[in-house]
Amino acid sequence: MAITMVIGNGTTLAASWFAPGYTIAAVIANEFAEATGKVYQAALIELGLVLFLVTIIINALARLLVLATTRKGSAKAA
Repeated sequence: MAITMVIGNGTTLAASWFAPGYTIAAVIANEFAEATGKVYQAALIELGLVLFLVTIIINALARLLVLATTRKGSAKAA
């Protein structure tokens, strides 16, 4: 929730990088209690799945990067 407050918790899209924004996690946290319809809840759950997939992809890329750099480093040391 601290990131939500730092980013500005703004729900509009802006052209500036420094304008207030809204993260996927903030959308889920702020709106899940107010989700009354099944479609609204399903959309928020789908946002959670998107966030999960983004996390998995970034972690996989980071592991590949670490693996590639450790292979290069060990080849030079030998």
